[in-house]
Amino acid sequence: MRIGIIGFQGSGKTTVFNALTGRQETTSLYSHGKIQTNLAVVEAPDERFDRLVKLIQPKKVVHATLEYMDLAGMERSTEEKGKSLEQSQLLALADTDILMAVIRAFEGEGGVSIDVEGDIETLSLELIMSDLQKIDSRLLKLDKMIRKLTGAELEQNQFQLSVLRKIKPVLEKGLPIRSAPLDEDEEKSIRGFVFLTIKPLLVVLNVDEKILAKGDDILSSCHLPEKDEYTYYTSLCGIVEEEISRLAPEDQQVFLRDYGISEPAGKRIPRLCYKILDMISFFTASVKETHAWTIKNGTPAVRAAGVIHSDIERGFIRAEVIRWDKYLETGGFSQAKKTADCHLHGKEYVVQDGDVINILFNV
Repeated sequence: MRIGIIGFQGSGKTTVFNALTGRQETTSLYSHGKIQTNLAVVEAPDERFDRLVKLIQPKKVVHATLEYMDLAGMERSTEEKGKSLEQSQLLALADTDILMAVIRAFEGEGGVSIDVEGDIETLSLELIMSDLQKIDSRLLKLDKMIRKLTGAELEQNQFQLSVLRKIKPVLEKGLPIRSAPLDEDEEKSIRGFVFLTIKPLLVVLNVDEKILAKGDDILSSCHLPEKDEYTYYTSLCGIVEEEISRLAPEDQQVFLRDYGISEPAGKRIPRLCYKILDMISFFTASVKETHAWTIKNGTPAVRAAGVIHSDIERGFIRAEVIRWDKYLETGGFSQAKKTADCHLHGKEYVVQDGDVINILFNV
């Protein structure tokens, strides 16, 4: 899973990146006028998987991973809200699964006022304008191309043209493409453009540590744009979370209690991203290797097998499945078969979050 972190300069974006990854990157991303990007690959936190590993003691452990990409902050000026994202930044975001927009909800240096609603609207507009530019450019090319095409190629490009004309008015209304009612074929026809507003957007309000002490509902106390079903919101205090990420686990608990935080952002944010993307985890477990895999919710067993290896999908026979907690109770597949906690399933079985699976196949 790839998560692109965006936001204005001074939003504490890189501090949040450090909190989520345990890194200690400088909060100034501009060096000699060159835009830099921070990258980090971290293990996806999963207590279920950790408990399985502790029980099995495998020779090799492979966690699911998260890749965080922290882009240089968008510039501000007194004349305008912000400047467009650089082309290099837009290209970097193309390969992400979800966008995380860090919004400053604390007093800036020099008494800079808080404008959560304005910042969210401006940043959203930047993404919309980027997608509109892609559409306008493609429409110009299609108008010229279609006149010269025939047969299946003409039909394919005409269909794409109709989809682009369908989503353009949505963007012009200030709405993301993800709000447009696209069917599977329509979405597939525009997949190559890598539109940014088709990606889920998680808005993270970076608040002052004083607000944490109040114990109030932070989101309800902030001025947010009118909520919709296409944008997700959460909050954290970047400075506090960064400090927590550098502590030993036993020391973290004391720190969390002092600030009234239920769990660190390094665990909470990944779980929220999994939920937004409708992703789940299943596990393969053996003494040789215990592995956590990430798939889309609703994936049938045969396709989950393909995530492991294409040969396993091709030669799929059946799947032996145990719930992770039952695996811990019984101690493994052999014992679970005796207690009827191991179930046999065919290709169409829909893999559930937390399943431990042994796939039988023949190629």
